[in-house]
Amino acid sequence: MPEQKRKLAAIMFTDIVGYTESMSIDEQAAIQAVRKKRSIIQPLIKEHSGVFVKEIGDGTLSYFGSAIDASACAVKLQAKTFDDEFLNIRIGIHVGDIVFDGEDVFGEGVNIASRLENISPAGGICVSKNVFDELENKKQFNGTSLGLQSLKGVGRLVEVFALNGDKLKEPDKSQYKATEVEKHTDDEVPSIAIIPFDNKGAQEDVFYAYGISADLISSVTSAGLIRVASLKDIEKLDYQNLESAEISRIVFIRYIANGTLWKMGDMFQLSIELYDTKEARVVWSDRWQENWDNLSSIKSNLSDGLLKALNAKPSYEENKEIVNPEAYEYYLRAEHKFQKRQTADDIELAMGLSQKAVEIDENFLEAKLQLAKIIYAKGNDENKALSLANTALEQAEKQDNQRAVGDILRFIGEWFIRRDLDQALEYFTRSLIVFEALGDKMGTGLALNSIGNVNWRNEQPKKALEYYERFQSIAEEIGDKWSESTALNNIALVYNGIGDSDGAIEYLERALLIKEELQDKAGSAKNLVNIGFQYFTKGDFNSALDYYNRGLAIDKSLGNRWRIAFDLRLKGYLLSDMGEYAESQASFEEALAIDESLDDKNGIMLATKGIGITHFYRSDYEKALDYLERSYALRKELGKKSWKLYHLIHLSLTQKYLDMDYDKKEIHNIIGDKTLDDKRYITNYTIYKLLEEKKYLQWAYKQVCKIANGLDYTVKESFLNVPLPKQIVEEWKKTNA
Repeated sequence: MPEQKRKLAAIMFTDIVGYTESMSIDEQAAIQAVRKKRSIIQPLIKEHSGVFVKEIGDGTLSYFGSAIDASACAVKLQAKTFDDEFLNIRIGIHVGDIVFDGEDVFGEGVNIASRLENISPAGGICVSKNVFDELENKKQFNGTSLGLQSLKGVGRLVEVFALNGDKLKEPDKSQYKATEVEKHTDDEVPSIAIIPFDNKGAQEDVFYAYGISADLISSVTSAGLIRVASLKDIEKLDYQNLESAEISRIVFIRYIANGTLWKMGDMFQLSIELYDTKEARVVWSDRWQENWDNLSSIKSNLSDGLLKALNAKPSYEENKEIVNPEAYEYYLRAEHKFQKRQTADDIELAMGLSQKAVEIDENFLEAKLQLAKIIYAKGNDENKALSLANTALEQAEKQDNQRAVGDILRFIGEWFIRRDLDQALEYFTRSLIVFEALGDKMGTGLALNSIGNVNWRNEQPKKALEYYERFQSIAEEIGDKWSESTALNNIALVYNGIGDSDGAIEYLERALLIKEELQDKAGSAKNLVNIGFQYFTKGDFNSALDYYNRGLAIDKSLGNRWRIAFDLRLKGYLLSDMGEYAESQASFEEALAIDESLDDKNGIMLATKGIGITHFYRSDYEKALDYLERSYALRKELGKKSWKLYHLIHLSLTQKYLDMDYDKKEIHNIIGDKTLDDKRYITNYTIYKLLEEKKYLQWAYKQVCKIANGLDYTVKESFLNVPLPKQIVEEWKKTNA
């Protein structure tokens, strides 16, 4: 497809008011009026360095190098025709892109200038805000605001001004109230849910509606101080069957934007509606058509309109780089396929589509970053993903596309986080600086969260906590509930890591409230189980069991089999620690059946180990040996280190009780491995039983006492009456009697 020539220009449309009626009354007089207008306007256009493009009946289209030249020409035209009753001319001027087609021009800028001319009074001039901004400090120009106007049929909101002058007709402002869009004026931060557009066309065109909606949400979110419900939040709702008020209540927003998209050949039929749930009124609605060539500008135009209606000025100028429409279509196809992926084949297809977008438009940075992310997700050529991201970063810096720079820096940081924490920190810090300079709250929050992750991995919990708390503060400020719950969970992770279970529970409970408010059942279940684990760690086993059961019940209702098996295994280990070995075994066996059906080898290993543990504590050592040996062999095959000592000690003690040899060298090597952190009181007590070294009994006793002393009296008594803690205390007292 040949590249179209584009140019930024001041476009002027004129026509004669009442011309059609004049033709029906006195055709000759009407034709004479057009000729006279032509004789006046063409020299004026030339005088002001403009280009006369064409006549359209009684109308004319021309363009100029500046808004000042176009406006001066328009004012002189009205002055020269002021006293002519047959030349009641109205004029519209807008600065925008024009696209050349031979001697003709067309494009969005032309359409807006035409609509401005339509709403101008006879003898008057209406201009858009970008024109008036250039005129405002010029003495020869004055104007009156007509407010934010919905220019029907172009899908745009434009702040309109009428120029004032001795020989200019001033408009009746009351006549513009019906089409004026009332901006958000309350003190509250504006909040909006952008519902994915409804695809009215063929099913294979659904990617247009999905991709444009996703891009629109991202664009509005990054604009500044505005609360935008995330796409994840919206997709969790049955929004097609919910009333606007219900959506507003669930995701805590005031405004709802929805629309339709219908691809018809080389045209798109679009509609948009912005609804204010607080005032129960439609703020803005429009229907219009876009040529396929304008595909890449649909999102930015909609974003511009929504932000104007919400009175939320973008914190930075969006990059105006023109994207090849064919490349943008491949990009949208890739995004839809990748986000909705079900299999490895879907990732492969998404990668091919994204690659095509990059090949068509070398300067399409969003497509390059998309391709890097897809390659990284595929996992078989991560160095290629990094190389592509670095190339995109160089281009973004040359184009001064700071939003792209920030996004790419954060992606590169994520690439390094599993390889080089210092490098990861450098890239995340650079992205933070970029997003802060842009005033992009969401970008800033995500960068802060990433820096927190680096500090956590670097075993610097205080620094991690500082960054997570800053992320949480921003998420709360802009009302992003999804990000706020992520921040709260990360803060809980830090408290858990420093041994403060109460602090972890507090933040997990706060995150749970948000998940429940968002009706995120899967997220609620995960938080319930995490809270249960904290109570398990504290020694409050009954509370832990309650939370585990609540989380498990939700996961079972959702049919998430992997999560069900995960929950059942955790419940099995809890019941084992409680001394409820029969129930523990039943839980592990239920998990094992699911793990085997999913071919989840790690799950199979953990469930099989759990069954072996329950047989061990019921003194059925033959069965314990069978399950523990099989699970330990699978552990070695998988290379899993987590809870390895706990596993091996129980296997070795089983072998000892059966008068079998066990690997003492491996035992001592693992006990001395500082990277293993699974030396709980149960593990130390089992080592004591195996090696008969009193220091391990002492450590187990101290651990039991520490847990017990952190519990309320009733819970403490319950914990100390659980079989193993009770046995440890009694044996310690006996050996020290």
